[in-house]
Amino acid sequence: MEIQNQLLVHAVKAIAYRFSKATMGSKADFGNFAISTPARTPNEIIRHMFDLAVKSRSLLTEGHFNVAYPNALDFEGERERLLRGLEDLATVLQLRAIDVDTSKKLLQGPILDMTTHVGQIAMLNGLHGNKIPGESYYDSVVE
Repeated sequence: MEIQNQLLVHAVKAIAYRFSKATMGSKADFGNFAISTPARTPNEIIRHMFDLAVKSRSLLTEGHFNVAYPNALDFEGERERLLRGLEDLATVLQLRAIDVDTSKKLLQGPILDMTTHVGQIAMLNGLHGNKIPGESYYDSVVE
């Protein structure tokens, strides 16, 4: 059976892969690290990413984005919840045919937004004293 929406599925899996790399070796207090008062903490960014994944899944399964904003968790809880949310979204994308316009909107909106936030998490982790090792993401095996 051919997987539906292969590029979107791969994009979501790549986000999960890169997010895992960006948070590997994080210190216990990283989730509450704040570089300034108005800036989001890593926990707030990750919770927002999870919200985007859940809303995208809701759009595909229920036809709307109306989902309650998630409760706050500690860093490890936020991290694990996001990874599960991305896995759930990838599964829904594999099982449902999506028209091209919806695919484009998912890509330009929540999927690319989550990608941007992975970079923010990596940068904040480095500023927090946990430099993320470089790697060729072109050559990475994303499953």
